[in-house]
Amino acid sequence: MISWHKCQKDFLWDGSLRDIYITPATLHDWRVLYPLLLDFPEVEYSVDGVIQTPPTSVAQAFAFRPSGSPMLRFRIGRTLVVFHFFSEEEVECDIDPREISSQADLDSLLGFVRQIGDATQQRVIITRENVRDEPLISYEPNTGVFQYHEAVA
Repeated sequence: MISWHKCQKDFLWDGSLRDIYITPATLHDWRVLYPLLLDFPEVEYSVDGVIQTPPTSVAQAFAFRPSGSPMLRFRIGRTLVVFHFFSEEEVECDIDPREISSQADLDSLLGFVRQIGDATQQRVIITRENVRDEPLISYEPNTGVFQYHEAVA
């Protein structure tokens, strides 16, 4: 795994969230991932902020997209993970970097990243909000290796 001391500056609060992406993705990736996400304790699904019973399929969640904003959220350790159903071509969720403040928090987050990468067999990246092309951390399921990407000054 990655040392907290190596990457802690990337989780300092700068007013923005951190994103976790699988991109590109397919509806197949979402179909593999969705049941896994529903199995997390205290999972909460909402549309436009109104809590509802989660749909039985990810296709049903995407069906709300043209007229509403579906969201699925749960905790990984202390960290709230929020999934948005923006696109079938990209899996995106976000976290508040203030909730990652120790090696234990980072290890829980990276364990989750490994879980979704291994389930989909797709590369997973953690980035600053909406900065898909500059990963902070990446995970390659075919090798099982995490990589920390030092920011270029």
